[in-house]
Amino acid sequence: MKNKILHSYLKLKDIFLSFFMLITISSCQRDIDIKLPDYQEKLVVEASIETGQTAVVLLSITAPFFGSTDFSDPTKYFVKGAFVTVSDGNQTDTLVEAVPGTGYLYVGKKVFGHVGGNYLLSIKVNDKSYSSLTSILNPIALDSAYFKGEKDSLGYCWGHLTEPAGQGNNYRWFAKRITKDLFYAAPFNSAFDDKFIDGKSFEFSYERPPQPNQQQANEDDPDAGYYKIGDTIIVKFCTIGNNEYLFWRSYYANKASNGNPFSAPSNLQSTISGDNVIGAFCGYSPSFDTVIVKKAP
Repeated sequence: MKNKILHSYLKLKDIFLSFFMLITISSCQRDIDIKLPDYQEKLVVEASIETGQTAVVLLSITAPFFGSTDFSDPTKYFVKGAFVTVSDGNQTDTLVEAVPGTGYLYVGKKVFGHVGGNYLLSIKVNDKSYSSLTSILNPIALDSAYFKGEKDSLGYCWGHLTEPAGQGNNYRWFAKRITKDLFYAAPFNSAFDDKFIDGKSFEFSYERPPQPNQQQANEDDPDAGYYKIGDTIIVKFCTIGNNEYLFWRSYYANKASNGNPFSAPSNLQSTISGDNVIGAFCGYSPSFDTVIVKKAP
């Protein structure tokens, strides 16, 4: 008899809880109307100049996050016919489209980067003007660069750096493989400052970065991110300015939080002046190391 009473009580309790939850859930439902701001097109600038090289400027426009966007033809977002100049204070270089009529990639011809140089980038597009300043700082070289095996013949490229004390330095890492890669590419979170490493000696590593426009091929590669025996790696380790570092730090923070509804909002800290523009003009002071991967230690 007691068991039947207990069973009936528990059953009634379950029914009551289910009814209570239903009422609670129903009472919490309400329509939320969010007013999204109107989309405003922005100019995207990725510009650089490094020691011994002329300036390179990539110009494109943003695409709306909400709405129909066709990425089958990326040239729709290329900026054509821009007037782009770089000045070092003595002469002014008018950049030209690498492929005439295509836009996007603009290259210099006569102003070359040198250590200690200051450079002014000016861009005019559709009667709007944009500008940015950058400098090429003293290079700080790695003590050494080397390969360290992780599994079988695969591993990462490592660097050892003795960081100068009290200078407030900032760095960015690039690398490419001889005969396999066309461009120097930067891995994720490739830029760092000396806030926690000032005056210290330390080791650090980076994975193999994908080549530009080869993201899908990299995702399909079972050895993605790894170097392996037979590779010859050229590491380009660059000193950069603080504003340039802050831009890349904000860029990677945004990229890491993309699609995460619980991430903190983060704005790009652009170095380009003007209305409705994002991007940076970076002066790079590189040093180079060659790593020949003969065997996994």
